[in-house]
Parts: sequence; structure tokens; C-alpha cells
Amino acid sequence: MISLDLTEVLVGIAEIAIALAGFSGVVVVFGSRSSGQWDPGDRLRLTFLLEASFTAGGFALATIIMLSLPIAPDLVWAIVSGSWGTFMCGSLYLSSQRMKTNDPSVDELSNRIVFAAFAIVIVLQFVNVAMWHTFTPVIVGLLLNLVGAAMQFGRLIQSAFRD
Repeated sequence: MISLDLTEVLVGIAEIAIALAGFSGVVVVFGSRSSGQWDPGDRLRLTFLLEASFTAGGFALATIIMLSLPIAPDLVWAIVSGSWGTFMCGSLYLSSQRMKTNDPSVDELSNRIVFAAFAIVIVLQFVNVAMWHTFTPVIVGLLLNLVGAAMQFGRLIQSAFRD
């Protein structure tokens, strides 16, 4: 049987989030953007990457801190779920506003799939607050942030070294 230490999982999520944010700086410095050749799509991708990374890392670290306090774990999971869900509602709204005023080459189908995935996980967070009070929806939400950041990182790398 595998023993799952949630603190180690949360630390791993925070480390990956920090690494993705840090490596984006390397891409910016050594890619075509280093000479000021930013296009609106690249700026949007970098913004989304940093936001997703900082969200995953920040919520992971906040959860670790809350779990170390004399608070019932069920309550911690409910608080983090509600906070993440609320934050991501605002984040999705602001992201949609940024995409409307940005590069028209943004892939509409990909955006709809990502929006649907986040919407489903947000709903799971609020169900967790109301009924479950468990760690699984929180971990799923943080992992979704990491997947989103990794996708944006991959797209940045592809566009960084084009001629």
C-alpha cells in the first residue's frame, strides 16, 4: 500500500510551480523576445503561465501553513476549496477579458476546453465546501493550475525560437 503524505504532495506542487515560473524567465531572456520582439499572444501566454504557477504554488504553500495550525483538516480543505474556487472564478473572468482585447490568433477551441475544465473543477470545489471537506478536489485544482502553466510554457518555448 502506498502512503500518501499530503504535505509532500503540496511541497512538490509548489516546487513545480516555482520551476515553471523560473524557466519562463529563461525562455524570455534567450528567446526572440530578448530583443523586444513581443507579440500580444506571447504576452498573454506569459501572463497566464505566471498566474497559473503562482496560483498553484501560493495555494499549496497556504494549505501547508493552514494544516500546521490547530485547525481541523476538514475545515482546512473546505476553506482552501472555497478560496481557490472563488479566486478562479475571478481569474477566469479576467482571462476572458484579456483574451477579448488581445491577439485574435488565440485558439478558440483550446480556450473553450480549458474554460470547461476549470469550470468543472470550480464546481467541485464548492461541492467540497458544502459536503465532502476532503483534500482531493484541492489537489485536482492545483494540478490543473500546473497543467495550464505547463501548456503555456510549451507554447512559449515554441514561439520563443521562431525566426
